[in-house]
Amino acid sequence: MSFQPAEHRIQRNPIQVMCDVIFALFLRELKTRFGTYRLGVFWALAEPIAHVIIFSIIFGVRAREGFGGVETPIFIYTGIMPFLLFQNLFTKCKSACSANRGLFHYRYVKPINTYCARTLLEIGIFLFTSISLFALFWWAGYQVAIYDILSCLMIVMLLTVFATSFGMIASFAVEFFPESDKFLAILMKPMMFISGIFFTLDMIPEKYHVYLIWNPVLHAVELFRAGFIENFTSEHASLWYLFCCALVSLFIALRLYRSHWTRMIAT
Repeated sequence: MSFQPAEHRIQRNPIQVMCDVIFALFLRELKTRFGTYRLGVFWALAEPIAHVIIFSIIFGVRAREGFGGVETPIFIYTGIMPFLLFQNLFTKCKSACSANRGLFHYRYVKPINTYCARTLLEIGIFLFTSISLFALFWWAGYQVAIYDILSCLMIVMLLTVFATSFGMIASFAVEFFPESDKFLAILMKPMMFISGIFFTLDMIPEKYHVYLIWNPVLHAVELFRAGFIENFTSEHASLWYLFCCALVSLFIALRLYRSHWTRMIAT
């Protein structure tokens, strides 16, 4: 057995080490989420399909008249997919550190690695389920075509930044004040009903807009629909507001992480 001299060993820079750690955590998360199921990752399709079917049955009587000429399953699909991306990213990032706390004994594993690994996994699941459902609608005979794919991708990117940052902020809040976990759970319960999954702002009387317009997820859903559906327009959703929410939440999350990441490891 021969050993290489120290000067001939491959030296990896911190970025390479971080990428390797994130990839290893990504594989661990993937195996944990789907490795124990016989159908594996295909179970990820169950949740969006169930939502589309249930809400399509509930609102199916409206058909084309209730959603501006858009078929009900397509309308629900363009609302539920961005919402599930936000919900899953927030939930998984909120619990990223607590679920991987035992790995922090390894000096190369940092809390930021767990956030990145879970974010990448949720984006992968979102793309897989979105494309699969899109193909399923096409196979079923629905008129599906993405009007502006670049706009949709931009909204997904901004929503990913906002949800991940919001989840990071929540993870620090739960770490410092454990009671806040109960408050966040209560806060998230009505989100599905105020995020525009099965309605648009044009359907709501304008005097109630002031109570809904502060929700950045609602803006993301409206803008995603506008990019997906050719004849759909949203006069009330603001790309600038969604961008500001994503930027501010990212700044707060990174500032908290810079100041308190060692506490996450120590505890």
